[in-house]
Amino acid sequence: MLSVSGIRKAFGGVQALDNAVLRCDPGEIVGLIGPNGAGKSTLVNVVTGVLRPDAGTVVLGGRDLTGTGPGAICSAGIARTYQNLRVFHSLTVMQNVEVAHSRCRQLTPDRAARVSASALLKTFGLERHANALAGELSYGSQRRLEMARAMATVPQILLLDEPAAGLNDEETDQLGEVIRLVATQMGAGIVVIDHDLKFINDICRHLFVMDQGRPIAEGTPERVWKDPRVIEVYVGPGTETGTGDQRDTVQGV
Repeated sequence: MLSVSGIRKAFGGVQALDNAVLRCDPGEIVGLIGPNGAGKSTLVNVVTGVLRPDAGTVVLGGRDLTGTGPGAICSAGIARTYQNLRVFHSLTVMQNVEVAHSRCRQLTPDRAARVSASALLKTFGLERHANALAGELSYGSQRRLEMARAMATVPQILLLDEPAAGLNDEETDQLGEVIRLVATQMGAGIVVIDHDLKFINDICRHLFVMDQGRPIAEGTPERVWKDPRVIEVYVGPGTETGTGDQRDTVQGV
């Protein structure tokens, strides 16, 4: 289980995170949502070791990883993708996955033995593109490739930062199926950050909502979208009680 609690992070005089929390079990898909500037990506950067928190803890399976670097975090079993694509365009699809898998074999050979690069390409629907340059893939396929490369480290927890950004409806549906497959067949816990709330509601059974660096609600989608604080954040000030139409707008995303 990933357990993140009491995370605080300031940049100068700006409090980017204030007692932020996050939890995810193996095989579970949870959503981390909130408006722009809520602190979601900052929290992911803390969890993955890119940023050191000012306070709070990041614990995976009882092991305290707080403040360790990205390499140690990855070796411990946490992987991520990025809001902006970071595939290696000049390498083939297979080489992109092999880069991560070979590193995993060096650091955690027992874990690496659980998967193969070719099996990952099949899982993510990329096997027919194995020898194509990554830069030649469609945008949606590059998104799936980035996920396959992250899963080549055989993580216990996978954090996806805006995976549906720029995808059309069909590609978004395909992505949702792949994410469910990874959770059920590979057993990874998955944290999804995205502004596509319909996508989030479709694949997540538990949501964490942030605003201005603070947690404001958590629970099932049904419970979260009835929370007056969430309605106010997404619909606007003064709509805590809201009209029926306003509530339908938020709860029906």
